[in-house]
Amino acid sequence: MKQEYVNPFLTPAQMVWQKEFACPLKIQNAEAVSNQYTTDDVTAIIGISGKLEGNVLYGFSNDLVKQIINRMVGMDFDTRDPMALSALGEIANVITGNAATQLAASGYSCDISPPVILEPVGATLTAGVPKQIQVTFESEMGILRVRIGLAESTREQKEAA
Repeated sequence: MKQEYVNPFLTPAQMVWQKEFACPLKIQNAEAVSNQYTTDDVTAIIGISGKLEGNVLYGFSNDLVKQIINRMVGMDFDTRDPMALSALGEIANVITGNAATQLAASGYSCDISPPVILEPVGATLTAGVPKQIQVTFESEMGILRVRIGLAESTREQKEAA
């Protein structure tokens, strides 16, 4: 997978974290991973279509979910409360929307799907994009894992031919 598909997610993640939670989000590491993924306590999935196709998965621990909700609404919620899960989907949606804007500016116009939330931990997913990058971010609130699996659309290539 090309680095130019991954980089547009880095700054938006950091900007959203700073704006919403008033704390820095630092890149801990980035690594190539297989197309099989075991879900975190809560995982938000956003599909991408257009010139690029694939998925972006956002992995949250229960502790991170509690921190996010507490900072967003100022009170504790059960991590499985619909409002809590909706907030996680919105965070993933805002990051991915900003990344899609950057990708479009680089010539990769794409659309994003509404987030799908998976819980609990331990489900195994296999994505259609074999080469993926997982970026692990850390903040005072906890660890955020963002798994990016994007490839140029074969449909777009066929339509252009």
